[in-house]
Amino acid sequence: MKVSKINAFFRKVGQAQIKHRWLCLIVLLAWTLFCLSGIKNFRAESNNNDWIVNGSEIQVNSDHFKDIFGNDQYVLVLVQADDVFSPDVLKMIDDLGYRLESEVPFADKVTSLTTVSIPIGVEGGLEVRSPFEDGIPSDSAELAQKKAFVLSRESIVNNLVSDDAKETWITLKLHPFENESEDVVKVGHTAAKIIMSQEFQNPAWSLKPIGSAYTTAEKMDTIEKDFSMRISLGFLTMLVCLIIFVRSFFGVLVPFVATLFGIGTVFGFTGLLNIPGDSDLMSLPVLLGMALSIGYALHYINAFKMHFRQTGKRKESVIMAVEESGWPILFTVITTAASLLSFMFANIRPMLWLGAVAASVVLMVYIYVVTLIPIFMSFGKDKAPVRQESKGATKADLAFEGFGKHIVKKSKLVAIISAVIIVACVPGLLKMEVNMDYLKFMGSKVPFVHRIEEVLKTKIGNLYSYDVMIEFDEDDAFKDPKNMFALDALEKDLGKLRLTKISNGKPRVRSITRMVKEMNRVLNDDDISYYRIPEDRDMLTQLLFFYEISDSAALYDDLTEGYNAAHVHVEISDYNANIIVDDIQNAEASAKKYFPNAKVSVVGTVAENAAMNATIVISELKSFGSSFIMIALLLIIVFASVRTGLIAMIPNLAPVFLIGAVMGYSHMPLDEVTMMIMPMILGIAVDDTIHFSNHIKAKLELGKTYQEAICESFREIGKTMGTTTFILCAMFLMYCFSPITAMFRIGFLSIVGLGSALIADYTLTPALIYILQPLGKKNS
Repeated sequence: MKVSKINAFFRKVGQAQIKHRWLCLIVLLAWTLFCLSGIKNFRAESNNNDWIVNGSEIQVNSDHFKDIFGNDQYVLVLVQADDVFSPDVLKMIDDLGYRLESEVPFADKVTSLTTVSIPIGVEGGLEVRSPFEDGIPSDSAELAQKKAFVLSRESIVNNLVSDDAKETWITLKLHPFENESEDVVKVGHTAAKIIMSQEFQNPAWSLKPIGSAYTTAEKMDTIEKDFSMRISLGFLTMLVCLIIFVRSFFGVLVPFVATLFGIGTVFGFTGLLNIPGDSDLMSLPVLLGMALSIGYALHYINAFKMHFRQTGKRKESVIMAVEESGWPILFTVITTAASLLSFMFANIRPMLWLGAVAASVVLMVYIYVVTLIPIFMSFGKDKAPVRQESKGATKADLAFEGFGKHIVKKSKLVAIISAVIIVACVPGLLKMEVNMDYLKFMGSKVPFVHRIEEVLKTKIGNLYSYDVMIEFDEDDAFKDPKNMFALDALEKDLGKLRLTKISNGKPRVRSITRMVKEMNRVLNDDDISYYRIPEDRDMLTQLLFFYEISDSAALYDDLTEGYNAAHVHVEISDYNANIIVDDIQNAEASAKKYFPNAKVSVVGTVAENAAMNATIVISELKSFGSSFIMIALLLIIVFASVRTGLIAMIPNLAPVFLIGAVMGYSHMPLDEVTMMIMPMILGIAVDDTIHFSNHIKAKLELGKTYQEAICESFREIGKTMGTTTFILCAMFLMYCFSPITAMFRIGFLSIVGLGSALIADYTLTPALIYILQPLGKKNS
């Protein structure tokens, strides 16, 4: 494909733009107004379930679990005091629980010391009710008796309340949400307003709210605030960079307008289509749009300035700039968009959204830049050309030309050093690990994460858990002592797994068996030796009947109305991606061993994250592989040579290898955010390779030698390549100031990738072109 012929086409495009500039502006304005009309409908949301492949087994099982046992999201408050059974603390617990249950949207019921159902012996049998059903005793002896009774219950101690009576939970169970991403925020905000109100603040106790519904709202608030900060700093950085590097009114104005309207039209159009954005990832296409708009504008502006210094003719210089820069800029847009679209191969909603929106932002920013820069630059007067032997080059341009000569001279050494560095990255790549740890994703610098970490250090504190569900086809299966004993044996096995949390030597594993044992104990004069499952079916059926008539709602939290399905709740001490996968596999295997004739499934946030680990690995491979293939094919087509296209890909793999090595050697996990870095950097890094290779090819077509073509290309675009990369890095530097660890990683890894890509294009690209001579003309 002859570059000269393509450039001739873009010259005609430039001429048409100047001739019909007012028409171009009117059409662009009409499109802008149409798209921006949808901004009012745009909304952003975040849902952890979006990261699960639609229709996957874990999603089907989780939805089925919710249909049977209700919402698996809670609001929890850890109460800490010298004695949580003191009258003032108990009254606060009761009042707070009442307000949460009556005021929080989707509230189902509260479980706390003042409401917990415990088997109590009565004449003729037993009842399951709260010891404080008749209120908090004013008599200290009676209160002490109730305290002793609660702390004697095996099923309660170190679950609901610690054995030293210094910690206890208030748990708000929620009804199923209608729109999870919106409803969870309403729940979290309402609960926070109640818990943090002055009514419940007292030096005698401390309240630490937690729970998925509560912390999800905090997470979204934190990300929204951080998003605003990153974008504000991004725009400020953008203006500073434009003023420093462009020093032209239109040169500052156009990239700013292109960014604003490019991003605005895409978000507005998605609003018209009623497609929600992803609040976790929204800042990425915005900052990318800002950085690329400057990069595209600088290539046009610097080319215009060089020709304007040479000719003094404004409109002709604009046309020459379009002729020279139009094709490489368009091709970089195509490759960058193709790389971003590769996210859509992951088949995960946030990735689909990011791929489509980021690619659209790149395209729209390009349209605004290539339309407005030539038109605005064409306004003004001609001036006398600058007569100089350097052909309009500045001192910096000449310095880059000298650097190019040095690279050509040392091309073989450059290639050897580059190969050594790439090989050294391979062991680091192999050390990369996937980890979806929620706390490590956000980082302890975030206030609510720090609070969660404090909760996890307590005796009964917990964040991570999963459920093992056992479901029989026939009703009354769990009225059979054999199945209840099997459930108890399963609990013991689950308590031995590596990550199962232990409190005072007691595994944090529970199911319906604990209440069955408590009732059996109460019916036998509260003899602790009877804290076990009865062997007689009639006795077991009677106990379950007592539970059902006393507190059916509590019973149906653990067992279905048909007595055919139950679940075991397992709390874990920490989240380790590799170990939790083994634990869940072992949990499922144990359940199938004890219940060979039942359907077994493991559900819950931890199980979903474990499934997401595998999904992320597959998605990363799909995304990067498809990105690599698409870009390689585009390069092969453009250069009309398989050999040339593949050679051009070599320098662009170097930054990807380096990013992987940095992550592996520094134990930086691959998660839902960092998985996007490699394909994105590959798409951006190839831009400079295209500009550089295109310039060299154009020079060769004019009869230059490889050395002359390389050196003149350094002189003409070397500074622009460095400037655009500097601006991109400055934009991503804004992420490095984020308190959110995942955002910092995006910034840091992007800077590493972009910086190494520029170094590769300054060194490895010209060295390979000079050594291998892939563009056809022999070196003289």
